[in-house]
Amino acid sequence: MPANGTEVLPPLLPVTPEDHGPWVTTVSTILLIVAVLTTIVSLVSRVRILRSLTWSDTFLIAATLLFVSQTTCVNLASSSGIGKHRDTLSDVAFQSYDKFLYASHILSVLVFACSKVAVGLLLISIKPFNTVLLACKMLLGLIGAWTITFTIALAIQYARSPLWSLSSSRYMGQEALYTGLAVTHILLDIGLVVLPMILMWKVQMSQWKCFQICALFGLRFLVPVLTIPYIVSLRPVFHSVPLDEPWHILMPTLWFQLLQSASIICTCIPSLKRVFAELQTGMMTGTVSEFFELSVSGAQGTTDGSTSISGKQSANATGHSGFHSAGDRKWHLKGLPSSDHGRVIEPSESMRNRREGAIVRSI
Repeated sequence: MPANGTEVLPPLLPVTPEDHGPWVTTVSTILLIVAVLTTIVSLVSRVRILRSLTWSDTFLIAATLLFVSQTTCVNLASSSGIGKHRDTLSDVAFQSYDKFLYASHILSVLVFACSKVAVGLLLISIKPFNTVLLACKMLLGLIGAWTITFTIALAIQYARSPLWSLSSSRYMGQEALYTGLAVTHILLDIGLVVLPMILMWKVQMSQWKCFQICALFGLRFLVPVLTIPYIVSLRPVFHSVPLDEPWHILMPTLWFQLLQSASIICTCIPSLKRVFAELQTGMMTGTVSEFFELSVSGAQGTTDGSTSISGKQSANATGHSGFHSAGDRKWHLKGLPSSDHGRVIEPSESMRNRREGAIVRSI
């Protein structure tokens, strides 16, 4: 009893030598909160600037909502058996653990799929070149096939797994399934990182802006990197002697939750470019950023990718050029070779600005 007479309550989720499940509940809940807050900030930023949501944002919302359901299943599996030894669990508790764990894995596939599709649709909204556009559509098709394949495979694996069996034959299919899921997940995410790099390499844009956009998309490479420790952590689950899945599944579950949270956050980061720009330009000290100024003034993008402000500048430039007479233009043409009279000189700087404007407004 404390000196002041108040009773000290026991911890809400006590961790004991025989029960490490509360670690899963605590970590997964924290990761969920971080992912939800990041998604909210990203969506608020896009609505405030673009005044609407795109299909990319819709899939991001779906990924976050599915992550909420998946975390709920993981917490239920944790209370039923994750982090406990198999011999301490009743058959009813182990069946509940197994059911919620498989449900969380199926939902995880959907979370990963929605976050990947959101990035792919964001790239398509930039209106890339035909080659990159075709590659984006092919990658979206692969993501769809990946989602259907592993969702059905996990469902079949759960239906065919004998819950009472702890032999190695029960886990042979699981090991191959989880490893294949992780490896293909890595390959798809690498594709989502490489495509923006190819797009930026073909676009005429200042090196600094190109580096910024590549860095925003390139941060997703963190997800494949984090998948490697997850694959390594699976080994004790399937090769421990004796086999004790509920006890050894603790670390793979923590890594899997981190992967999903990182996948959602990395999907949000390109959309947070406007927030970073406002902080960089001193929004809090009274400096109005370009994005905020355009949103308040109601400037609209034109079909050629330039803003109304750029259109006014172009109109002014055209108006000034109208003061030159036809004789002046003929005088300028006299200095050119006859072979160059019909050649059109493209204003590369204008094209660069138009492409920059289209990409910046899409991200």
